Amino acid sequence: MPNGELGDLLELRGIEKEFPGVKALKGVSFTVRPGEIHALCGENGAGKSTLIKVITGAHAHNAGEYLVDGKEVHFSSTDEAIGLGISCVYQELSIAPQLDVAQNLYIGNLPRKGRLIDHKKLYAETSRILAQLDLDVPPKTPAGELSVGQQQMIEIGRALTRNARCIIMDEPTSSLSEKEADTLFGIIRKLKARGIAIVYISHKLDEVMMLSDRITVIRDGENIVTQDTSKTTQDGLIAHMIGRSLENMYRKDPTEIGDVMLSVSGLTRPGVFTDVGFNVRRGEVVGFFGLVGAGRSEIMRALFGVDRYTEGEVVLDGKRLRAGDPPGAIRSGLGFCTEDRKKEGLMLRLTILLNATLVKLPLMSKYGVIDRAKQREEAHRYVESISIKCPSVHQKAGNLSGGNQQKVVLAKWLMLAPKVLIVDEPTRGIDVGSKAEIYGILNELAKDGMGIIVVSSEIEEIMGVCDRVITVFEGRVTGDFPVEGLSSDRVLAAALGKAMAQPTGLPAAPPDGAGAHTEDTAPATTVEAAAGTPDGQGGDEA
Repeated sequence: MPNGELGDLLELRGIEKEFPGVKALKGVSFTVRPGEIHALCGENGAGKSTLIKVITGAHAHNAGEYLVDGKEVHFSSTDEAIGLGISCVYQELSIAPQLDVAQNLYIGNLPRKGRLIDHKKLYAETSRILAQLDLDVPPKTPAGELSVGQQQMIEIGRALTRNARCIIMDEPTSSLSEKEADTLFGIIRKLKARGIAIVYISHKLDEVMMLSDRITVIRDGENIVTQDTSKTTQDGLIAHMIGRSLENMYRKDPTEIGDVMLSVSGLTRPGVFTDVGFNVRRGEVVGFFGLVGAGRSEIMRALFGVDRYTEGEVVLDGKRLRAGDPPGAIRSGLGFCTEDRKKEGLMLRLTILLNATLVKLPLMSKYGVIDRAKQREEAHRYVESISIKCPSVHQKAGNLSGGNQQKVVLAKWLMLAPKVLIVDEPTRGIDVGSKAEIYGILNELAKDGMGIIVVSSEIEEIMGVCDRVITVFEGRVTGDFPVEGLSSDRVLAAALGKAMAQPTGLPAAPPDGAGAHTEDTAPATTVEAAAGTPDGQGGDEA
């Protein structure tokens, strides 16, 4: 099939896109060649999503030229783009869990014999596509039974059933385990070898540098640079993305570490975690690191009271916390920024004002009547103090970028001035600029004397922002190390259960072997729905 004069499959020249009051794209030029992996990078709000919607036909451009195979196109729908081989696998998967694998692969495109579905051809073609994806699952398996990684392969397979020549992947590894991500990388390389172009969007710059052939950076609606990856450094890429260098990406100033604020001993929930013990001191940042399924998040949910534990003790500032009592934990000074900010940390349809003040509403109320002036004053104060970028506190939280959503979650808990704050995966899915801001906020909180627990899957993050690292393997603490002089290899070995270390905190909790672990996560809901608010009353404004 003929390509453009420079051999480009797709070529965008001076593309502009304007919404009421906002110019989202300002003369963006972008090319994609057959059989290349082209990374598209930029902070949240830079214009990446708008550009992708123009490429896939979801948005019509206001100015500029869009060429496919050297011929100008004007898409009026995504179906027209799909017809020319351009598909997108979005971060939020569109799997129908009640349908089987074959039906999901060919949804909207089922093979037919006359007016009837050709089931024989459907399942034969599905087997062929699954083989290409190295996905060993029966075609009649209900899609809801597949892992997230397998469901993502189904999305890629759906694009292949429509003869995709360019597949756009939006944050494809954000919810994948390390093993699933490695499988995905292998499939991407196979697609590249077949001449299929991949546009790869990710905030994980190590993936971008490892996979891509070229990188285009967009900032404030403009393309800043397109470079061969081999001629690009990660530091240089960050500088292009945010318009400045990030010499101190990880903020960790020396702090005065005081007395023990949180003491955990013998914490056990059969089948999930066993004999967990550690301390957090005033002004100390303690990191929890482990592989997916190790039990890190389950331990944090139990500390806060969302999930129950059967044995053990949690003492906060000299006061023992009751198991399964989130309101009591909040009153005692424990805050919890959950792993999934969208499902558990925020009410996306509510405003920044309501989300930020949610857990403090009882303290802003008298006889059940909210002091609106005080509510607005508090919300404005935290929007300003932690730099939440928004036109108004009345904007819906769901319309914010990931980094600003995370700041709203932080603001909600900081309003209560907790003694100890748990932050689970605080920078997942947010851009490098917002990451640096989050690290700076945590650094300042520790300097002010707050004890902080950071749970993260990124070993560089844990090593960069924490004073101590606690490793977890199959529900047991396998190491408790001061960061000073610590190597990432030692941390990873402990997280894999290959090295057992006596925890340095008190009370000691020496592991005596690995216990079986099974996932036991509460249904997705806001933590506040389980916790109530500081006086045990519901905090959602009717």
